[in-house]
Amino acid sequence: MKLSQLEQDLRARSQGLFLGGGSAGGNISSGAAMFDMEYVRWLEDNYKHMVELRGGLQAHLPDSDLRVILDDCLAHYDEIFRLKGIAAKSDVFHLVTGMWTTPAERCFLWMGGFRPSELLKILMPQLDTLTEHN
Repeated sequence: MKLSQLEQDLRARSQGLFLGGGSAGGNISSGAAMFDMEYVRWLEDNYKHMVELRGGLQAHLPDSDLRVILDDCLAHYDEIFRLKGIAAKSDVFHLVTGMWTTPAERCFLWMGGFRPSELLKILMPQLDTLTEHN
């Protein structure tokens, strides 16, 4: 219950950045806010692409027509990876924590084995070699 309330508070703070232009006490960077807005737009477009793809499958369109729709869907996913790349350069922690995802998406990421702490385990040996030279 407390976790759900915390998530709602965080979402409200980030949306305060989008709608009101100011932060409601949140420490979200402008790059992270921009990614959040772009992600919302991307989700809306993704829904439209999925509707189009389902409609094409149900209408039994020829393979060439389905291929055009599928290529558009793949290009759309290329766009989210491009956006994530830009966001990672701006505020990687915002991207890694996944606060821009829905609670269900975060749950599935966790069940699927994604743990932000794993990144630290990967980076620590790299950082240790840098500190040994001092």
